[in-house]
Amino acid sequence: MKIIDISQTISADMRVYPGDPHFHSRIALSFERGDMCEVSELTIGSHCGTHVDAPKHMIWGGAPLESIPLDSFYGPCRVVTLPVPVITEKMLAELKIEPGERILLRTDPDGDYLKQGRFNPSVLSIGAAQYLAKTGIRLIGIDTATVENMEAGDGDVHRTLMNAGIAILEGLDLENAKGERYTLSALPLRIAGENGAPCRAVLISEDE
Repeated sequence: MKIIDISQTISADMRVYPGDPHFHSRIALSFERGDMCEVSELTIGSHCGTHVDAPKHMIWGGAPLESIPLDSFYGPCRVVTLPVPVITEKMLAELKIEPGERILLRTDPDGDYLKQGRFNPSVLSIGAAQYLAKTGIRLIGIDTATVENMEAGDGDVHRTLMNAGIAILEGLDLENAKGERYTLSALPLRIAGENGAPCRAVLISEDE
């Protein structure tokens, strides 16, 4: 069995989406101060690094994080490589996606954007989101900060996916996911009432 970590490393110097809180770690207890253990106080945005979006994130009065079934984030998945700025309905239709699938979009195969600390601009078109909603997949993941261009759009891509019950996983690092078929585990933190949460996402392969 092989486990591939597809999560971003969370650190104080990591780039976050404009307007989102930065990550901070402050020592609360330490051996050097004479305490019996080490404890940190963490400040982190709900959409920091590799994370899950809940309907509440983009829909007024939308359901919180705990409403999403956990089996959305665990099970067989398919990694597809589409290194293009805009993923269209036609591109997805060519993949012959089946209902209930978990699809991870690998738009930066070499991980250049993460290595350079730049935002990956690849996004889903509204037509692509509508196609996925019609297909009835279980989860869509992407190696970008967001599934849509938030400067040009108004959240319709998110809402189209969320209203169809599709879980959204963003901020993946898929550089080392060279294969196509894996088992995905990307369980979000169990935080009540939230609009999203970071997660530790991994791909599991039975191939050595």
